[in-house]
Amino acid sequence: MNTYKKDTKQHIIETAFLLFMDKSYKAVTLKDIIRETGLSAGAFYHHFESKEQLFKEVIDRYLFSMAGGIYAYYPKDSLWDFIQDTLSDMAKMREQIGEHLMHDGGMNYLTLMFEAFKLFPETQKKIIDLHKLEFASWVEIIDIAKSKGEIKSTVPTELIARMFIYMPDGSYMNFLIDRNMDKYRFGTRKLWEGLYDMLKK
Repeated sequence: MNTYKKDTKQHIIETAFLLFMDKSYKAVTLKDIIRETGLSAGAFYHHFESKEQLFKEVIDRYLFSMAGGIYAYYPKDSLWDFIQDTLSDMAKMREQIGEHLMHDGGMNYLTLMFEAFKLFPETQKKIIDLHKLEFASWVEIIDIAKSKGEIKSTVPTELIARMFIYMPDGSYMNFLIDRNMDKYRFGTRKLWEGLYDMLKK
């Protein structure tokens, strides 16, 4: 019984996320969500009091849970391995969003974040905290790579960390313009691995 309830709640969250990606939070109605889940209104209200509460759980899962934990458990033995671990988890996150990136969802992923800022003031602080964690993780592994002689660059660690962090953002913005999924899928890998090769010299 508990497993069923958990699965039903997860089904609602996943369905709502895909709808929000296609249309935006404002454009999706509770009627849309209930229809797409195939559940009754009673089943929906058993798990959520409102669309706003559901939206908060969608944001917590797809904006924070997916992105927040990816740096915490990576081994810090090698910058190259750290890069590959990060690329692997980024690919998994892309798969969860799937073909919705090829429609308005690509832009709506950013729209959802800004809508969350308006509805939930604490969201912006969480995003800032995530960015601090991301930056600290890159700084730590780059310092380790320098100390071990894995990379020989004399470029300041903080600057190298920002290069790694900003490159995926640039790839994503370029994707929003040209909608080339293959280019987007492999763009960050090429940039990161190219930067790594330069840092070794």
